Amino acid sequence: MNLLGLFSVGFVLGLTGAMAPGPLLTVTISESTRKGGIVGPLLVLGHGILEFVLLCAIVFGLGSLLNNRIIFSFIAFFGGIILIYMGSMTIKDLKRYSLDGAERSEGSGMHPVAAGILVSLSNPYWFIWWITIGMGYVMFAKGLGLHGIIAFFAGHILSDLAWYSFVSYGMQFGGKHMSMKVLRTILFFCSIFLILFGIFFIIKGYSVIR
Repeated sequence: MNLLGLFSVGFVLGLTGAMAPGPLLTVTISESTRKGGIVGPLLVLGHGILEFVLLCAIVFGLGSLLNNRIIFSFIAFFGGIILIYMGSMTIKDLKRYSLDGAERSEGSGMHPVAAGILVSLSNPYWFIWWITIGMGYVMFAKGLGLHGIIAFFAGHILSDLAWYSFVSYGMQFGGKHMSMKVLRTILFFCSIFLILFGIFFIIKGYSVIR
């Protein structure tokens, strides 16, 4: 496989994962109604920073060390608590949510880059994907040298950027034509999904170490 092939594989694999429902997609939809389309690229920046760190760990041989039940359970518990907190706080603020208020409070709360890191870290299945499927492709790419690793990672990140930018800018421009009731309903269900993801992760983490 050449560099273009690795880039294409990274893009397709990344796009398949990005389009699947999950915490990062939920946060993208929720926060884009508050802060605009830039949320998508900023979330991906935070997500990409974390993935780059994990990629380096895999390249330098730490992947097998990271693949154990204790680390999975820790991430599941920690992540579950974060997601439940984020969902609960959004529901708490729904009554006073408005587009004018969202614009005035654009600089408040968690920065999207930080949210991208925390939400990604909170998902144990993102972690497991990288140290199983991701690790296999990274080790293959490593055989082509640094250029191979860069090609695979670039394809993977660009797919995330393309999809989440599409979602966030779609929410920004589409949101202008929605009633406040519809926007609040979207935020409510996004928050419920976050809470359910959080509960599921905590239960899964507990079942792994039983």
